[in-house]
Amino acid sequence: MKKIKINLFSNVDPKVYISLGILLLLSLIVLFYQYTRHVDCENAKFIIHSDEFMINRVVEFYDNTEGAKSWDWDFGDGTTRDRRQRTFHKYMKPGEYIVKLKINGNCVHEKLITISSISQQKGYLPTIISPNVVTVGESISFDAFKEDGESWEWSFGENGGTDALERNPSYKFKSVGEKKITLIVNGDVEHTAVKTIYVAPKTIIAKQKIDMKSYEFERPHVAFSLPVGSAQKDPLVDMLQYIPVSPKSKSKKDSIAAENKVPEISNEQFQLLLNQVAAQLKTKDDFKDYLCGRFDIPVVVNDKKLVPFDQFCQLISGKKIKINALRINKDQKNCIQNLNIQYKVKKMMIWVKE
Repeated sequence: MKKIKINLFSNVDPKVYISLGILLLLSLIVLFYQYTRHVDCENAKFIIHSDEFMINRVVEFYDNTEGAKSWDWDFGDGTTRDRRQRTFHKYMKPGEYIVKLKINGNCVHEKLITISSISQQKGYLPTIISPNVVTVGESISFDAFKEDGESWEWSFGENGGTDALERNPSYKFKSVGEKKITLIVNGDVEHTAVKTIYVAPKTIIAKQKIDMKSYEFERPHVAFSLPVGSAQKDPLVDMLQYIPVSPKSKSKKDSIAAENKVPEISNEQFQLLLNQVAAQLKTKDDFKDYLCGRFDIPVVVNDKKLVPFDQFCQLISGKKIKINALRINKDQKNCIQNLNIQYKVKKMMIWVKE
C-alpha cells in the first residue's frame, strides 16, 4: 500500500512566510517598547521645591517616576519648555501657576503652585536697632532690618497696641522703667522681634548758676565802719566777747564745690575694679564715690538683660569673667548713671555668655 504524502501550503509563496515573520518581529519590538515606556499616570512622582516660593527665587523641578524616559516641563508662565529630568526656573511675577509635566510623551501630570511677592522667610527674626538706655521725654529714633521687609508694626510697650507702621519711627517715652519693644514684619506674628530697653528719669539741670558776686547786701559795709579819726578802742570788742558764736556753716559756694568733687574713673579702671569684684577682692561699696551713693543704676548685660548694679556685683562675684566691652555714661557732676557691659564666664574650660 502506498503512503500518501500531504504537503500543506505547498502552493504558498515563501515570501509570505518571510513577510509574516517580519510583521511578528515588528509587533514584538513595538510591544516591548510600549512595555518599557509604560508609566502609571496616577502614580507619577515629581517634586517642586524651593526655600521660598517668591518672585526671583529659584524653584527646583525633579521627576522620580518609575519607568520615565523623557520629560516635557511646562512652567505655566509662557516661558520656554524644558526637557530635562531635573531643572530649575524663576518666576518673575506673583500669582498661581499650573505646572504640567508630560512623561514619555503621553502621561501628563499637573500641580498648582503659588508665587508670592512678600517674603515669609522662616528661621530668622527682624533686627531692632535702638539704644539700650534712653531718657523719658526724649525723642528716640528706631530702625529695623529684615530682608524683603515691606510692612512694619511697632509696639513700644506703653499702651499695648501698635504705635508705628514705618520702618524708621521716632517715639517719646512717657514713663520710666523697662520697656519691651516688639516688631512684626510682613505680618509674620510667629517671628516677632523683641528687645527690652531701660527708660531712665530725666536729669534736672539748674536753669541759672548761682553767682555770689552779684549778691547785694541789705546795708552797705560802710554803715558798720568806725568814723575816721584817731585810733580808739571799739566798744563792740568788749561786748562781743560775751556773745556766743555759732559754728561756721558752709557757704553755698563751698557746698557746690563739694558736690562737684566726684572722683574721675576711666572705662579701663572701672573694668579692673569689676574684675576684682569677680575675684572677691572688692564689693559694690568700693564704687560708692563713682556712683554718688546710688547702687541701683541700670546695667545692660550682653545687650539682652537689665539688672541693678548691686545685683550685677552679686552675679559676677566668685566667677572667672572676661570683659569684652564696657561703656560708662556719666552726668554733668561726673556721677555714673548707667553702664553697658559685654562679658563672658568660663564654664567647663569654655568661655560662654551668661
